[in-house]
Amino acid sequence: MSRFFFLFGNLLGAINGRIGALFLGVIGLLLVALVIFSGFFLFGDTQGAGNAPSLAPGEMVVYLSPQLSSDDVQALYVKIRDMPETRAINYRFAQELGFDRAGGVFIVRAVNSASAATLQRAIAPLSGVMSIDSVDRAQGTRVSLPRALSLGLLIALIISIAGSLALARHSFLLLLERFSPEINLLRLAGTPESVFQPPVVALGVLCGIIAAMLHVVIVYSLHFLALSHPQATIHAACGLLLPGRVLMVSLVGSLIGIVLGGLIGVLGASLTTKDQFQVYQ
Repeated sequence: MSRFFFLFGNLLGAINGRIGALFLGVIGLLLVALVIFSGFFLFGDTQGAGNAPSLAPGEMVVYLSPQLSSDDVQALYVKIRDMPETRAINYRFAQELGFDRAGGVFIVRAVNSASAATLQRAIAPLSGVMSIDSVDRAQGTRVSLPRALSLGLLIALIISIAGSLALARHSFLLLLERFSPEINLLRLAGTPESVFQPPVVALGVLCGIIAAMLHVVIVYSLHFLALSHPQATIHAACGLLLPGRVLMVSLVGSLIGIVLGGLIGVLGASLTTKDQFQVYQ
């Protein structure tokens, strides 16, 4: 067994209940920071052009001619509903959606994003269909976050990162105090700082990795929940409906979590140079 893993194992063994709870707090604050970071890309509504509604990938609004009779609307409804690419269809009056136009609309959702284009091409030539609004490129959808919410998230992000660093410093200080006999023995044996500091850094990285893994679980859980209830999600967290955006946030968030964990570890390793750990020099 290498000295690194031996020292890392002993360092973990020095963690008692109180210190363990503090490190759990550090992981929790890192997780909060990552979730807040994700909020910048996942929360908010889509930005449409003009009167275009906010739509989820695979969803479209079919505008109907005001000259259609009730029987015509019913027949068209059944025809679109029975198309193999249709997952759901609902009839709404245009005024309900805030449009200054006569006639009704169908809110149509395809079985998946890939079949949406085929479904749109099948609906467009039908008699009584005036026009169709849809999200043609889901990955290019721009998510708009209110300025006040953006500022609030930014402040919360700064506070959570600063809090994690402060709590990590206190946690490492208590841990190194318990681990000080081993540090002193290493110093007596002439062991350089470069030997017992990397395990301390690794502990910080481990905290970042755990927070990153929990972050991915939370983001994808919310993603699948949003896909199950798209209408309830579209105006609050439209980004959760976009698989590419969710993947990007998960990957970048994981990288940020590991980097923050490394910074925490470096902060902990720097504490080994304090006078209380230099008694034998």
